[in-house]
Amino acid sequence: MGVAWVMVEQRVSVPVGELDLPLCVTSGQVFRWQPTGEAAWLGLAGERMLIVQPVGSRWRLLAPNGHEPLPVFRHLFRMEVDLKQIQARLIRLHPRWAEWVAALPGLRLMRWLDAEECLFSFLCTPANNIPRITGMIERLCERYGEPLGEWNGRLWRAFPKAQTLVNASETELRTLGFGYRARTLIEAARALVERGEGWLTSLRELPYEQAKRELCQLPGVGAKIADCVLLFGLDNPLAVPVDTHLWQAMRHWLLPHLRPRNLTERTYREITEWFHTTFGELSGWAHQYLFTAHLMGAKGHPHG
Repeated sequence: MGVAWVMVEQRVSVPVGELDLPLCVTSGQVFRWQPTGEAAWLGLAGERMLIVQPVGSRWRLLAPNGHEPLPVFRHLFRMEVDLKQIQARLIRLHPRWAEWVAALPGLRLMRWLDAEECLFSFLCTPANNIPRITGMIERLCERYGEPLGEWNGRLWRAFPKAQTLVNASETELRTLGFGYRARTLIEAARALVERGEGWLTSLRELPYEQAKRELCQLPGVGAKIADCVLLFGLDNPLAVPVDTHLWQAMRHWLLPHLRPRNLTERTYREITEWFHTTFGELSGWAHQYLFTAHLMGAKGHPHG
């Protein structure tokens, strides 16, 4: 391809039980990770590419273009957080979480590098499943993204910026498999550009409810997508995305009085308030364990 991609290698020790990378990257939190052989995983985030390979108790990290992989790795997986302490606090706040923590050791709440990429990625999720979402996003990046680096004979590309998506062709996006989401993606990009650079990240400074209201003004963004962006892209610990999995889990395992009811704005708020009352600043972490337990259970994974 005519470019020499120089890889930077670093190593890091990760205590046993502190990170189950395959579980984290396949649990609906991110969409641009895939196995590449030899127990290695390739991930793309923002304008970074990362190859991660466990080697005993140490992990081998690689990144192209002179970028250091370790800071990206620590950021994405919140490695500054003591996972055992988080798990103990969740169980103390609600004993039922003990079975899900036991079933999902090494599950961490992930953090995106780029809130904009997080927003557009989750705009692809309504009425969709993870394999289809992953495919859509890769096709979008192949068509509109800037080159990041080469690995295993393939050139990997960054997620396109809003400025690029504003000029995307709705017809072409539909050809790429986006369906009705094609127009939504372009309209959301236009709205984001109109609000100016830095508007999205400025929502970090707002209280949870206010930031959520602001996000819901964007085309295609409802309560669930807003909460996904707040939790994974903007570091808001109070965000609780209520999708089909979480809704079913809450009705069957925790709030049986909701069983005859539908997921409405009112019941969505009731679940959010339950998490806030029960877990406070750990609501996002608690959500991720419950969501993943139901997601994996649906695939035949034991969840207690």
